Amino acid sequence: MTNWIPLGDASEISPGNRKVYSIKGTEIAVFHVVDNDQPGEFYAIHDCCPHQGASLVEGDGTGTEIACPLHDWTFDVASGECHDFPEFPLTRYDVKLESGVILIDASAIEEQGTYKNLFLVRYGVMGWIDHFSAEEDAAYTHRDRIILKTSRGEEVGEILSSAVSPENSITPAGSILREFTPADQQTLSRQEDVTAHVFQDCQNLIQERGMPTEIIDCEQLFDQQTVVLYYLGSRMPALEILAQELNANYAWRIVFHPVDEAPEPSGCSSGGCGCDQK
Repeated sequence: MTNWIPLGDASEISPGNRKVYSIKGTEIAVFHVVDNDQPGEFYAIHDCCPHQGASLVEGDGTGTEIACPLHDWTFDVASGECHDFPEFPLTRYDVKLESGVILIDASAIEEQGTYKNLFLVRYGVMGWIDHFSAEEDAAYTHRDRIILKTSRGEEVGEILSSAVSPENSITPAGSILREFTPADQQTLSRQEDVTAHVFQDCQNLIQERGMPTEIIDCEQLFDQQTVVLYYLGSRMPALEILAQELNANYAWRIVFHPVDEAPEPSGCSSGGCGCDQK
């Protein structure tokens, strides 16, 4: 069932502008789009790029198109489509106007929960450390290996400790799916190691183009779908173009990740921000 609740007066968002509202702990970006001087339309999305969680209201764009301020991925706020990577659409919400007030269907917005069973986990070749949520009755001890769901996909992690009396404000980086099993180890052993090939191909392309970026490591995730290249240097749209070229040569999804930034919480991606994919 729909649950229409007011966001604010339509006059708060002038034509061509956008504004962020917080509903149930979720950031909602509302865009007032005007086309050819016709009466404007309002569109609402989750203000979280499905790649790495950036705020989309900070991006540039005209009409219904908006570009992520981090990597220039472009989206259509009316349809939710990602023009660069269709498998990473936006989360959209229904809105309507009544008596000059913007209403949103809040039934589609999940309220942020209080996570009671959190664990501190180390994961990834960079040794990221963050909190992950587990089923309420799940129990893990120091050094247990587990399978995680992160914004990047399924990964292998290692328990460091349980979170003692975690604060409600902690947002987990993802969830613990289950314990790592001998069968999982066999799966890892059978995986084709493509990291050396991807790493070398990427290095060659960077050198050919004189890009001011240094690739320092490469990681293959447990999900058997994703290869992560870690780089030094500033973010640049050219890396996303490079990822698309590499993706054309491999069955794996190739993504770039800065070495000085931990992955975004998976509540914001959908496969790569892990906001999970919608």
